Amino acid sequence: CVGGRASAIDGYRQLVEQSGGRFLHHDGGLEESLHRIDGVLASADLVICQAGCISHNAYWRVKEQCKRTGKRCLFVRNAGISSFSRVISEACALDE
Repeated sequence: CVGGRASAIDGYRQLVEQSGGRFLHHDGGLEESLHRIDGVLASADLVICQAGCISHNAYWRVKEQCKRTGKRCLFVRNAGISSFSRVISEACALDE
C-alpha cells in the first residue's frame, strides 16, 4: 500500500492479513523518502495506491515502476477503510 491515512494503516494491515496477504506500506513521500519506495514496490505482488493521499511525484513513480515491472497496481481515490476493503475483495476475486 502506498499512501493512505496514518490513522487507518492498522485497519489496512488487518484487512490484508485477514485475506492471507502480507502488508507492506510506504507513506507516499510524506515522511518517508521517495527513494525507499522502489524497494517496497519491488517486494510487492500487488500494489494499492491511495492516489488522493500521496504526492504527484510518488503517484507517477508508482505508476511508472508498476508499468515497467508488469506489477498489478490498483488505484484508490478515497483513503477510507471501506474503499480499501472493496479493492482487497476485488483483488482476491481476480486471483480466484
